[in-house]
Amino acid sequence: MSDADDVLHATLLRCRRLSVGIDELRPILSAHLPTQISVLDALPLIERIASIALLKRVEQLQDMIARLVRLVAVWELLDTAMMTRRDMANWMEKTRFVEDADQWVDLTLLRNRLVHEYPIDEAEQVRRVNQCWDAVTQLQSIVTAIVTYLSTKGFSA
Repeated sequence: MSDADDVLHATLLRCRRLSVGIDELRPILSAHLPTQISVLDALPLIERIASIALLKRVEQLQDMIARLVRLVAVWELLDTAMMTRRDMANWMEKTRFVEDADQWVDLTLLRNRLVHEYPIDEAEQVRRVNQCWDAVTQLQSIVTAIVTYLSTKGFSA
């Protein structure tokens, strides 16, 4: 096994662990999300803590998937050095990791907002929790699609 294969395996493992972490939050949050409340303080303490964990796990899973997709593209001998976010999204659609390239672009924008912009407005905080709740299924589906793709190409994921 090459060093590239080792990195690919390690990144896949990290994606799976983050996905499991999201699954651990589902039973805690499923009765409350998505929510129409305007302030997170209206949630019980455990659910508030879980909603913050959800934000972090979505942020991390999207980032790991972005790394994973680049690794898969390199594994496929694509030159990714000059590929833009849009190029990568289009390749993800072509390989059926996502149904639509814009889906991936939206997930990257969500991750960037989570990382770089802490909202002062409580309603915006709630909106981000709801967006993350909606994003988890998409992110987990992308990981599944990548594993399936790699398996069909002979890579034992």
